[in-house]
Amino acid sequence: MMPETEKWLPDANTILRYLLNDDVELTAKATEFWESVREGKRIALLREGVLLECVYVLQRFYKVPRVSIAVKLRALLAYKGLLATEADILDQSLELYGRETLDYVDCLLFTSALRDQGRLFSFDKKLNRLMTSAKEGFAEP
Repeated sequence: MMPETEKWLPDANTILRYLLNDDVELTAKATEFWESVREGKRIALLREGVLLECVYVLQRFYKVPRVSIAVKLRALLAYKGLLATEADILDQSLELYGRETLDYVDCLLFTSALRDQGRLFSFDKKLNRLMTSAKEGFAEP
């Protein structure tokens, strides 16, 4: 079956209902949508801000452990019908978020800086230490 040519722009609530399974009616609709994206039958364009909102809500309001957030959202990024600008950076930043105590945005900035998308400018000591350590690991002998 050919996927729909129409692109969908899902919001954070559709992802949250799908992952949390906390509202019978909305979860059913979200599951139908996201499973069709997983199978590649539907195309969804995931915006960085939507992913950020999901991380924030899952962590702050639902108290989902960081590792679980990272695992679930990284799995979503791998769905066949999902498009995301710089999905590899989003994936790597989620992986970092799952093992560090940095905010997700800091993980995103760190990952972007590692990929030479710009030089990090931050007053966050932990973030700067991590960046210095990472850059030293990539230094030429």
